[in-house]
Amino acid sequence: MDDYPNNAPQTEPQAAPQAAPQAAPRPAQPIVHQFVQQPITKDTLPAQYRPLSAWAYFGYSLLFAIPIVGFILLIVFSFSDANINRRSYARSYWCWLVVFLIVFAIVLVVGLITGVTIDPSTLARSGIG
Repeated sequence: MDDYPNNAPQTEPQAAPQAAPQAAPRPAQPIVHQFVQQPITKDTLPAQYRPLSAWAYFGYSLLFAIPIVGFILLIVFSFSDANINRRSYARSYWCWLVVFLIVFAIVLVVGLITGVTIDPSTLARSGIG
């Protein structure tokens, strides 16, 4: 008696897989890598990837705060490839300028819509004017 019912799908016998061709024998001497891993230090990094110190960030903040010269240097450093970290900092400074201008515009528009004014007599009493 058959082990399988008559309506079972019939499969054809598969051909035996062929053996893969033999690879060429390896050379007797080991392969020496051309690049030896060296420890990464500040001196071994290319100038493009060297990190900025905290004083450099402070100095660039002061430099970018100068009205016309800072704006020009901000544009130059934002597109410069000399140091990626300086370029990223200049771009983040741009982002903060945009955020500040948006907040300033919102406060200005809300102030104009609500009719907020600065009374000169109030300024005189407070010592500002």
